[in-house]
Amino acid sequence: MYELRRTYVTLPGKERLVASLLQKAGQLLVDAGQRDPYHVSFNGGTAPGQKGRVFMTWTAETIESTMRGGLKKPAGYRELFIERDPFCTDTWIEFNELMNNDKMVEA
Repeated sequence: MYELRRTYVTLPGKERLVASLLQKAGQLLVDAGQRDPYHVSFNGGTAPGQKGRVFMTWTAETIESTMRGGLKKPAGYRELFIERDPFCTDTWIEFNELMNNDKMVEA
């Protein structure tokens, strides 16, 4: 099982807008059965930490390419990302393996 975290760097003051668009896009993927439950978080400067960041985090059994054959995005998904793009200056994704009892080693 993996935890995936996509980070978006936004233009100043656009964190909440980008988070809202990602919340809608994520729900479209869940409803279409293409993503496990997820959460979106953001920092617009009202909390400690680096502002201008939006995070989308979810888990998956396997890591699969979003460009794999036969995958069709749900209706409205592409439009949300077209709306989001002008407000983002950078994005990247991190993959982390989740710990469980089967992976434990003796210390």
